[in-house]
Amino acid sequence: MDHLSTLIPECLDLIITHLLLNNRQADVATLLQVNKTLAATALRHLYANPFQHPFHAPNKDIYNVDENGQGEEDRVKKGPLETIDALAGMLLSRCVLGSVPKVVTVAFPELASQDTSTLSTPSSSSLNYMTHIRHLNLCIPIAYTWQHEVLNTGSPTTTLAYLWQKEFSSTCGVADMLYSCRRRFNLEYATVALYHQFFRVQLMREVNWMLVNGFCVVGRSGDEDDRDGVLLGQQLKSLVIPASDMARYLEAVCQFKSLEHVQVCLDEVWVYPEEDVEAALEEDDDTPRLLKRNEDRKEQAMQDLLKFVQEHGRIFPGQLKTVTCPESNIWEPWWWASLPQNCPEEVQFRLSQSLPPLKNPSVLNKKNWMQFLAYPRETDLGAVWKIDMPLGWGRLEAYERVVENRGFLQRCRRLRTLMVGSLGKRAYKWAVEEKKAYLKNNSGGNNNYNDKRQESLLLQEDEIEDRHLYLRHGLVPLEKADIWGLEDLPLKDMDEIDDIAYAFSETLTTLSLNMPYTLNEDFLINGYEPTPMWTIRIGRGWIDLPNLRDLYIDARIARLFLDPELLVHCPNLVSLDLYDDVTFDYNPVEAIRDEYLPALLSKCESMTLLGWSALTFHPETLSSMRERLVELSMQTVCGRDDLCFILPSPLGAADESLRAGVRGGEPIDDDDELVDQLLEQEQEQEQEQEHERPGPGWYRWTWDWELPQLTKLKLNSKFAYEFQFRFLASCPLLESLYLNIHTNLEQTRDLDRSVMSIPGEKNRMNVLQKLRKLEMLGGWTVVGGDAFLEELLSRLCPNLEHLVAKHWNGVTPSGFLSILRKKDPISQNESPSMKPLYDEQQDRKECNKVRKMELAGKQMSDGDTSELIANLGLGLMYMRGDVDEEEVLQDVEFKLECSQYYVLKSP
Repeated sequence: MDHLSTLIPECLDLIITHLLLNNRQADVATLLQVNKTLAATALRHLYANPFQHPFHAPNKDIYNVDENGQGEEDRVKKGPLETIDALAGMLLSRCVLGSVPKVVTVAFPELASQDTSTLSTPSSSSLNYMTHIRHLNLCIPIAYTWQHEVLNTGSPTTTLAYLWQKEFSSTCGVADMLYSCRRRFNLEYATVALYHQFFRVQLMREVNWMLVNGFCVVGRSGDEDDRDGVLLGQQLKSLVIPASDMARYLEAVCQFKSLEHVQVCLDEVWVYPEEDVEAALEEDDDTPRLLKRNEDRKEQAMQDLLKFVQEHGRIFPGQLKTVTCPESNIWEPWWWASLPQNCPEEVQFRLSQSLPPLKNPSVLNKKNWMQFLAYPRETDLGAVWKIDMPLGWGRLEAYERVVENRGFLQRCRRLRTLMVGSLGKRAYKWAVEEKKAYLKNNSGGNNNYNDKRQESLLLQEDEIEDRHLYLRHGLVPLEKADIWGLEDLPLKDMDEIDDIAYAFSETLTTLSLNMPYTLNEDFLINGYEPTPMWTIRIGRGWIDLPNLRDLYIDARIARLFLDPELLVHCPNLVSLDLYDDVTFDYNPVEAIRDEYLPALLSKCESMTLLGWSALTFHPETLSSMRERLVELSMQTVCGRDDLCFILPSPLGAADESLRAGVRGGEPIDDDDELVDQLLEQEQEQEQEQEHERPGPGWYRWTWDWELPQLTKLKLNSKFAYEFQFRFLASCPLLESLYLNIHTNLEQTRDLDRSVMSIPGEKNRMNVLQKLRKLEMLGGWTVVGGDAFLEELLSRLCPNLEHLVAKHWNGVTPSGFLSILRKKDPISQNESPSMKPLYDEQQDRKECNKVRKMELAGKQMSDGDTSELIANLGLGLMYMRGDVDEEEVLQDVEFKLECSQYYVLKSP
């Protein structure tokens, strides 16, 4: 006897469950061939939920391979429909079906000739599959159906013939689609796909009902008379019900005595996008009738769904636990015909009110959120460790109920992850008060965070105002907080984020804030210089957060102001991301005023600052990032065509421009006052340097820090304009460099040998062996022209693969073409003797040339592009459509302005 058979049933169940959780269904299936004991146990697990997704996921890992192991391009695809259809056909053959609808016999011709009117024990196998089914989740992956079953392999001839019959077209529902949508499918293959889609929907509806309403054959012995049957619906615990077929399930509700979970599949199109409705109203007089008919059908389906849940609760009180109605989009593969369908929130809430309260939930998310809102006071939250409120619920009345009952957060004493929208001012004051009370009573001690106790925390009136819950249950051990402002409830007061940082300072590891992206009129009109809708300030009252690793704040169209000591309280940050989308231009006086203090961030690996947070950052903080910083981005907001704002500098040379009223190409107000303030600041800075006192960070961008681990550097505006290339000597691992100084002003930076030289060695240029991508936008002037360009790039970055050079001065397209790869490098497996024209030195040089190049600018666009290419490229450049693919170098591209060109192997 094998060792598995000697295990007690409980151990064997655990082993099989573990295998299935790791998608090892094939291993479990092999147990069916060992012996009856193992087969019975494996069968029970395999067929408890036979249509679950992992059993029928597309196989993307199987290739056609030859004897040498070389894989072909075409995969051997085994789509989900093939396995689903085979399984459904087998199960239907073991049920008493009665009459079989035409759509089913088309898909399963063998059922048409089978006698399904009497019970019969299957003779081909002694295994009883049907009696093990507890979950019938037959929800066909329709998106995969369209793309792979129809367009790639085509439908069977019998199916195609049935699709064009009037019997099908008159009942499938295509006639109920708006004309503006049907018109999109006028191509032959699209029409086939459309009809096939309706066929699959109708087939799923009928097969699901036949399985639920069919009798399973149960043969207790070999005796023909010793047989019985059981209705499959009576043993089901979970079921997917098509919304269009809800009426039939309502009539049979009394048979679902074991049902606990229902998922409604929105398998019809009831609601259309506004643009489709408007187009249909103009093109088809029958549109109002179709819209009214679809609305009535939706209303009827929703009413049947409500009655089903209510009747089930009346007949089997407390049995049905959950009813979900997720968004459905059966037209997803055709993006131009995307028609997502949703269950109205009012219906969802009424469904939840017809169900019992959640029982000891551990997670609150979109699947059970409505049910919780139906019974916020009756739900025990003692085991909740994660709250994930559905995004976008700020417009719902249900969300208002959350705000009204936000005291539920205080009852989640084991909460570790919180992802919610704004709950309003003072939403977390209870946590602040608990923290203050604890610090007062336990100064210097360890926080009493409750990790183990799980007590019943049903809401009691005396607990609502109880500020000492932590004495009984411990402080809440929150680790991750993700707060977002909603369009209808914007975060205008930031006490929520500040309260969270203070109250959970000891345990918080991740803190993020996302503001709503509601565009105001000024933003839409100006485009490149938006007017902030409001400002937000973060960091007031923060204390040390020793475990905070990730800080993410996206203020969107609000200007972001940070408390000067915010970063000082976060010494162990690994990732820092601070954004706003409104800071295009700047006033140095204001930036210096709002500057935050230098901080020690020795563990930081990635820092991305955009907007005001970048302008007020103190550069001395970079001195502490030497060991780990990998990615650094310092930018202000760019306008159209990557235009950014750079205040003319140095002040002595820019004084006349400023007094002329120039700012980003447009007049500015109070320019005299601004210039005077800047000059005064510069004088103060010079005086401070004379007395060896550190000045404001605004003047201390010396670029003399060492960041040996840096691989990605992205700068624009002031930061790119003041960038010193000598800094690159301390970044040997740099792979990507982005510098943007493109402005409406004719501000330039020279690129010559002295700028690129290693500090202290004027004759030696920096060498960045790892640099693969270089993007430099704006008035970069190559001193020496085309002759120096190749030397500059070949020495600075000899392994460069992607170059973006826009609006450069002093060079021509010809100069750039000289550094573009003109042939494939010699293969390592190819002998040099096999290439008669092989030049080892030339081939090695070719290997180091750029594969992808993007150019733009005034010098690049003068005259006709095609004529320019003809004169410069000597016939080397072609549009991809003008030449055979095999004649073009792979992955070698040349983009001039908006035109894309490719390089021929043999010019």
